[in-house]
Amino acid sequence: MKRSKPTHGAVYVQTLAADLLKQGYTARQVFAGTGFGPGLLEQSKPVAPFEDIAGFFEHAAALTGDDAIGFRMGTVREMRRMGLIRYVGMSSPTVRTALMNIARYRRVFSDAVEIDVQRLDSEGLLRWHFAVPSKVRRRQFVEFGAAGLIQDLRQASNRRFSLVSVDFSHPRKTHLAEFDRFFGCAVRFGRSGNQVVFSQEVLDTPLVTADDALYSVLIDHCELVLKDKSRNMPAIIVDVERAIADRLASGTAAQEEIARDLGMSTRTLSRRLAEEKTTFQKIMEQLRASLASSYLRDSDLSLAEIAFLLGYSGLSSFSEAFKRWTGQSPGQYRTG
Repeated sequence: MKRSKPTHGAVYVQTLAADLLKQGYTARQVFAGTGFGPGLLEQSKPVAPFEDIAGFFEHAAALTGDDAIGFRMGTVREMRRMGLIRYVGMSSPTVRTALMNIARYRRVFSDAVEIDVQRLDSEGLLRWHFAVPSKVRRRQFVEFGAAGLIQDLRQASNRRFSLVSVDFSHPRKTHLAEFDRFFGCAVRFGRSGNQVVFSQEVLDTPLVTADDALYSVLIDHCELVLKDKSRNMPAIIVDVERAIADRLASGTAAQEEIARDLGMSTRTLSRRLAEEKTTFQKIMEQLRASLASSYLRDSDLSLAEIAFLLGYSGLSSFSEAFKRWTGQSPGQYRTG
């Protein structure tokens, strides 16, 4: 049975759309080709497939010519429109408990985001990713969410704290100093995953918005919501893509190795992918094509470096593959 697409709260698509209309863009310019329409503005609690939400943020960046529109929106936007998940976080006693609760109850707001706080206590590490295929461009929304979370925690703690480190998995070559200033540390792009590291002092910071009585009520409410909400597990394609990405640069992304990483036999993996009407080689090809376009468009990596990161033995084999995907050489694509 085909899985439904992971969904996510779309309140900030609604907000962004309203902002664009106020700036003078027409409804046609704002909504055309996005999966949304003007009716979105009338919805009280909009929810949509995550890939449509991420796509709208990318559309807004292209429409306005603002390559950091998501990040800038997050640095100033109050996150209270997230509703229950936001209030349970902000009523928590400390930054640490707020993050723990947001991670636990994220399903109230989203089927798409996965948040890992296993190393929050020991290392101050919070990691996250979106359970959607790599072809779904999400840079603007990822930056919006990260900046919005930190801005919200700073307001709730009444402290403009800095982070120890910030990593994003997508590449970026513009506005880097702006990111460093906001997060208070050197922000790195094109890393193995999205993550932030908090100092233990910051994690222990009390929230001025803490409310013990409200906190108890909201926790009970969230637990009830989770019991009623079925979890939309990531598709096997997403799991395979992630495993391939981890092995590409080492040249070990063979089907046998990926199957072993996922705890299944090669035959079982092939069968599972066939049920999704795809193959391992198709996923590998699509992932490489998606990553190649992103590296060429959004980074200063040399062609040889990109070929290496994608697991090619040399530049010529990468160039041949890229021309097969796009009809252009990597150099033509980058300068086009």
